[in-house]
Amino acid sequence: MVEESTLEGAVSIVTGGGGDIGTGIAAELAAAGSDVVIADVDVLETEYNQQASTDVGGIERTREVVDRVENEGQRAHVVECDVTDAEQVEAMVEEVVDEFGRIDVVANNAGVITVAPVEEMAEAEWESIVDVNAKGVFLVARAAIPHLRDSHGTIVNTASIAGEIGAGGLAHYCASKHAVLGFTKSLALELAPEVTVNAVCPGIVETPMWEDVLTPSLGESYGETIERAIPMGRDQDLEDMGRAVVFLAQNRNITGESVVVDGGILQNVI
Repeated sequence: MVEESTLEGAVSIVTGGGGDIGTGIAAELAAAGSDVVIADVDVLETEYNQQASTDVGGIERTREVVDRVENEGQRAHVVECDVTDAEQVEAMVEEVVDEFGRIDVVANNAGVITVAPVEEMAEAEWESIVDVNAKGVFLVARAAIPHLRDSHGTIVNTASIAGEIGAGGLAHYCASKHAVLGFTKSLALELAPEVTVNAVCPGIVETPMWEDVLTPSLGESYGETIERAIPMGRDQDLEDMGRAVVFLAQNRNITGESVVVDGGILQNVI
């Protein structure tokens, strides 16, 4: 990395950068002095696209993210990439290195969710969730590792509070996020001391994932979920997530850890 406790002059990749949490991560990385690559996909090639809430989006959705990065005086660069496709991931990393000459931060943030009990879940639905949420993290990390070794960079994976609990109807999602945490701890050991690897675990963030998928499945409104479940009395915003990523990226003696950003959320929230 350019300097030990700063992101000035760094180059960061944010997968799912056109989504809600991706926007917060990209904006906060830019505010900390990093140029930002917004890795994005138009649609996921599964039959569950219409019911799956995603934290990735098409090129059109990245305009706001580009504006926020550039308003911080940093360079924004958009790359089309499906994180479940190894060839696209490799091409994305090559494009970033060709364009910027380095990679300092990888924020593995692309994620999807559906709600279905295991008894009724199709195999393809399981695979669609696990492929994006877990396999995508692996593919992006694997492709970026040589460049992160060169820069003494960092990986920050977006997991979830679901990575530490179980929830009915979300076995596939919880399994994928548990996998992210296990992967994070293992990769941190493999890459130390050159590269740090950590995870953030968002709580309840006002995204389509919660508003359109999770709270309806709980039989309550988004506001009712906040009131019932969060002791701090408010949901987590996009900047909360971005600041957590920046914190981990800037701290060279933290690795193999997960930071839960959830306002003290109750375990039985979902």
